[in-house]
This record gives sequence, C-alpha cells and structure tokens, in this order.
Amino acid sequence: MLPYVRQLTRVLSERLGWNRARMKLMARLMRVLPMQATTNLSELAVVMKPEVETDSTYRRLQRFFAKFDFGYQRLGGFLLDLVPTDPPYVAVLDRTEWHFGQTSVNVLMVGIAEGGIAYPVVWNVLDHGGGSGAEEHTELLDRFLRLIKPDELRALVADREFTGSDFLKALDQREIPFVIRLKKDRRIGPPSGESSGEWSLPVKMFARACQPGQVSQLPAPTGLGGAESVECQVTTRRLEEESFLILVGREVDPGSMLDLYRKRWEIETLFAALKSRGFGLEETHMTGPDRIRKLLGILALTYSWTRIIGLDRKAKEGAPRECANGYPEKSLFRYGLDRLRELVANWHRMRDELHRCIQALIAPRSFLSCS
Repeated sequence: MLPYVRQLTRVLSERLGWNRARMKLMARLMRVLPMQATTNLSELAVVMKPEVETDSTYRRLQRFFAKFDFGYQRLGGFLLDLVPTDPPYVAVLDRTEWHFGQTSVNVLMVGIAEGGIAYPVVWNVLDHGGGSGAEEHTELLDRFLRLIKPDELRALVADREFTGSDFLKALDQREIPFVIRLKKDRRIGPPSGESSGEWSLPVKMFARACQPGQVSQLPAPTGLGGAESVECQVTTRRLEEESFLILVGREVDPGSMLDLYRKRWEIETLFAALKSRGFGLEETHMTGPDRIRKLLGILALTYSWTRIIGLDRKAKEGAPRECANGYPEKSLFRYGLDRLRELVANWHRMRDELHRCIQALIAPRSFLSCS
C-alpha cells in the first residue's frame, strides 16, 4: 500500500470508525477520483490497484457499493467539520437529476453556502424521476437538523420547487428561518386568524406595481399556505415584463432576502463540480438509489478536501490568474483539484506536502489558519 494511502486510511478510520478494510477501499477511491475525473467503476478499477487484476478490483467495488452500510450521521458530522466557516450558516436545499438510459437518477441535497460554492452535508436519492414532495423535503430537513440546531442557521434558501404548504409548515414548526422563491401565480392572503375577511391574490399582482429592476416589500406579514397559513414576509423584484423574482421569508430581515437568495446559486456550482467540471458523477453506470447515495458520500468527502486544498493554495500562492474579462481563470475548487492531482501524481517527491494536505481532513480550520 502506498504510504499516503495508508495515512488517508488511518484518518478516515479515526473520523468515521467504520470497517478498516472498507476504509482502505475508500482511501484508494479518494486517490483515483481526482486523477481520473470519472465515476465509471470499470475505468476506476483499471488504475485503482495496478498489482491486482482489473476484474477482481471491479468486483470488489461492486460489492462495496452493494453491501457496505454507510453511517450517514457520522459522515454528515465529518462533512460539517470540513466547512471552513462558523455558524450561523446559510443552508441551501436543491435537487439535481440526470438519466442513464431510461432510468432517472434524482438527488435531493442540503449544503452549506460559503465563498461562492456549497459544501454538501446531507442528501437523499429518490426512487423516482421528476419533482420531489413535501414528505421527502421534510425527511431530509430532519436529518439535517440532527447535525445543526435551528439557531445555528441564518437561513435555509430554496427555489420554487420547495414551496408546498406542508413543507412551509414543517419549517415553521421547527423554527427554521428561510428564504424561498415563489411562483408568480402562487396565491397569498392575510395571516391565519385575521378578521379582515378571507381573500387571496396571485403574488404577481403585487409585483406588477414595481418598475423593471425595482424592489418592493409587502408592508405587512402575509399568509402563505393552506387554511392554517404560515406568516411570512414577501419581497418582490420585477426583472422584465411579466418576469418577477418573488421571495418569501420567515425570521429574516426583509432587506437581506435578495442577498440570501443569491446564495442558492452556490449549490448549482457544487453540482457542476461533482459532474462535468470535476468528478464526472453522471458517468457512473450505477442507478440504484442506495448505491448512488454511497457514491455521493465518497465524492462529498473528496470534493470538500479538494476545496480546502484550493483555499490553502490561494493563501500560499495567491488567487488564480484573472482572464481578460476580469474573472478568475479557475475556480478555487479547480485550483485545489489541480494541486491534488499534482501531489498524487508526484507523491514520491512531494510526499511532505501531500502528508500536510491529508492533515487538513483532521483539523481543516487549523490547517487553513496556518496557510
């Protein structure tokens, strides 16, 4: 076994406490995933353990994803420790979907937004294609709350898919501050219990009073939901003719809702890093929800480690070079991925630096503070 793979195995065993033989396999996967930029097991098996026949390695990978039981609670705690910021957090809830042949692979995820990209913490893989429902949203939320207390959240940010009445009530009952975008035809009315009469109007009726680019806030809390509505603040912005950005929030400053909602894009950047811009998630031939969930666990660890290495490289060498358009040539994720590839490919002459970067998984904030 390569010395740095042995060290990585030791770190994973200490942090996760899982079967050591399985930790060896995870460590080897975390070594080859950045190098190969694919999640296709047949391609990973070719380079994962050169001294062993490829077919044997491939079968071992298949058994790992089919039979090994992950402890997702402990993994989530590990991933949360790798987020290089302190509470209060901005959490982002979103869904991504792709297809392998006729089979949908549908992932629901909560991440922590920080520095232009999200860090994955909890996720679930749905057993169907298309949109998700309030029950699935609430189940994932409760798993997230086993790791983070409501008072450690600045806000939960989500898009229009997550505005079901039952889910909004679940957020209200758990005292979760949130900022969620509404569809323009969503109806709002007075809060529950008001005696001013029953009424409701599409929220776009209020947004139409704005000029393009103008931001407006409804002056009083508004009822959103069913008969027992959730009391929310509504902020609207008219983008162009009949195009609106309409946000609903609870327990957040209405003036900060637009800035908080911009954080939602950071989970899209995370999905891009897991897919075409990093690890080739969509190239896997696995489709079973349980197997995809395990694969995401390994990718989440490798991704967070890579991002931390990118932050460390920025501190030591400066930010990536700027292009003529003023944007960086590389993201910090890509900056870290390139450095990790260099370290792994040249471990024999860069072993001290690789050893130092593996220590980032033990104490990431101390690691970054020494950069």
